[in-house]
Amino acid sequence: MKTLYTIACVLFISASLSFTTKTVVNLNTLTATFQGITDDDFYKFVDDAKKETLFYDINEEIEISLYDDDLIGKKFNITWAEKEIEVMDEDGELTGEKTKVKTITALTFAK
Repeated sequence: MKTLYTIACVLFISASLSFTTKTVVNLNTLTATFQGITDDDFYKFVDDAKKETLFYDINEEIEISLYDDDLIGKKFNITWAEKEIEVMDEDGELTGEKTKVKTITALTFAK
């Protein structure tokens, strides 16, 4: 009886763990120069190859404030990930659509 109880517990735990969802976050890195904030409130960076990258938001734990105009023209090491957000219309109402955006997860000054 004790063995049967142990097996039942192990099977229950295994089944519970198999149904958990795992979110895989791919982190990307980039070294680029900050160009400012766009009219649509995206953070604009340009790398050495002149490729423009726009970021939707920035992790709130990052202490560097990109709203400081003195940082325009400065080079940064950026760690970022993609996330999915819900799209809003011009009135601020959710449309039910989703889109992928880039979010800054870590930001340091490049040397």
